[in-house]
Amino acid sequence: MEKRKIIIDTDPGIDDTYAIVAALSYGGFDVAGITVVAGNVGLDNCVNNALGIVNLMNADCRVYPGATASLVDLENAKTYNIDSSVHGAGGLGTVTLTPDRTKLSDTHAVDFILETVKENPGEVELITLGPLTNIALAIRKDKETMKKVKAIWSMGGGVRIGNRTPVAEFNYWADPEAAKEVYESIGEDVEINMIGLDVTQSTRFTLDDLFFLGTECGHLGSLLSEMSDHYKKMYWDALRISGIIVHDLVAVMLAIDPSLSDQDDVYKRVNLKMECQGICKGQTVVQLSPGNRDDEPANANVYMGIDNDSYRKAFFKLCFPESYSMYTKYIL
Repeated sequence: MEKRKIIIDTDPGIDDTYAIVAALSYGGFDVAGITVVAGNVGLDNCVNNALGIVNLMNADCRVYPGATASLVDLENAKTYNIDSSVHGAGGLGTVTLTPDRTKLSDTHAVDFILETVKENPGEVELITLGPLTNIALAIRKDKETMKKVKAIWSMGGGVRIGNRTPVAEFNYWADPEAAKEVYESIGEDVEINMIGLDVTQSTRFTLDDLFFLGTECGHLGSLLSEMSDHYKKMYWDALRISGIIVHDLVAVMLAIDPSLSDQDDVYKRVNLKMECQGICKGQTVVQLSPGNRDDEPANANVYMGIDNDSYRKAFFKLCFPESYSMYTKYIL
């Protein structure tokens, strides 16, 4: 099997950690590098967490620090404001991973993305798990090269659901100007797949799933289960959900196997607009119905559903194959 060349752009993050573990476990991916953006926590913590995940997975790829704040904050020299309530002060709940500093590159994330795409035109896929700041900065620096990205799998947005505000998902809310630039600048040339809250919030890792991870899936499973304790409490306190929603993992699993979503749940080549101001800041406005699509640029594929059982099975089979039969027998 010819491997797909992947760059993961991320802000780890508990759900980012699940997602990166899955991406690094999949034999069909050649992960060229992990680029980091401030998001769930500040850039330094995100970089340390990425280095820790690389070390945990013994992965042969490097980590490239990127944007320290959103486009607007960078332009106005403002400090990034961090809300640690969701992912904890360090980003991984109560877990601290040991970073492998030898895997830290002094090349900026934007330059690495552009260099990799230039060397492999039409072959590089980006999996974006945080704000799209690094991608927008790369477009500003060399738009023609970014048009040669093969595809983008973006966890972000929501057509009918918000989580940071009633209408806005966190990643796109954190830098709506970046999301707007990405979709409007290269969406007609690059296949951008929006995996938003409509998909992710239809999934759930149950308390049984997390117990199984912690008891039957070795050291890696134990760490994922432990860092989820913080997440678990947050979901119960905020939403009265027992279990957790692992948003970023959904994007990686769909990048691996798009058939986890029924073809009727994928709206291809539709128009997506970003709202950047006021009470609707961060909202994705998507034209799903036929309507006036011909009058608007087709700049997105929008995923709206996924089979939760198939998704969970695919994750456990990929990351913990030695425990998979027990999982399907006793948990699923």
